[in-house]
Amino acid sequence: MSVSLIPIRCPKCGANLNIEEGRSTAFCTYCGTKILIHNENEHIYRHIDEAGIKKAETDQMMMLKKMELAEKNRVDREKTKKLKVIISLSMAVLGMLLMVLGFILGHNSGDPDSGLYALAMVGMFSLLGGAYIWLFSKKKDEDDDDLGDKTKVPDLTDYQKDNYIVMKTKFEDAGFTNIKCIPLNDLTVGLMKKPGMVASISVNGIIQDSERRKYSKDAPVIISYHSLNR
Repeated sequence: MSVSLIPIRCPKCGANLNIEEGRSTAFCTYCGTKILIHNENEHIYRHIDEAGIKKAETDQMMMLKKMELAEKNRVDREKTKKLKVIISLSMAVLGMLLMVLGFILGHNSGDPDSGLYALAMVGMFSLLGGAYIWLFSKKKDEDDDDLGDKTKVPDLTDYQKDNYIVMKTKFEDAGFTNIKCIPLNDLTVGLMKKPGMVASISVNGIIQDSERRKYSKDAPVIISYHSLNR
């Protein structure tokens, strides 16, 4: 008994498929998209993006967790900054008091080699220590702020074997926000290269390789992928 096949086109990647007549659902052999087939006579097809729905839910959960983590880090940085200010000011005040006290007591002793002058030396070191903590912590906070707008490119090892949706998700998970996927419309059959496979990736106009560089989160990311020439 022969099996009747009907031709359909995948609404996700555009691949031509042959589906057994009478089936209500099918999967694209190229990109894995699930297709629900309606109205057997008219052959109307509706794309069921279950993976997209699941991804949207997952992205929302991850975004909430990232926001919670970012808020926790911000609160921790504020607490650390206040503690550094208190310590540096305390050391500075103590240093000045010891310096003044050391000079006064040493002068009043009438002995230019009096050990009381050592208090002034201790005070000077305390004052310098407070200044160092203040300046060092301020520079570190500024560096942290600079890094806050940057993120690292995800692992791109053998990325040309991945589907562009997979790679787009990796960049989103890494924190990039300005991502565009561009079909090349360069395939006629899709045998050697599958529709949806990544051809190249650029960030800020720079073609990426295996080196994981850092860029601004809003840097333009262009993911070009192979697709059928319609």
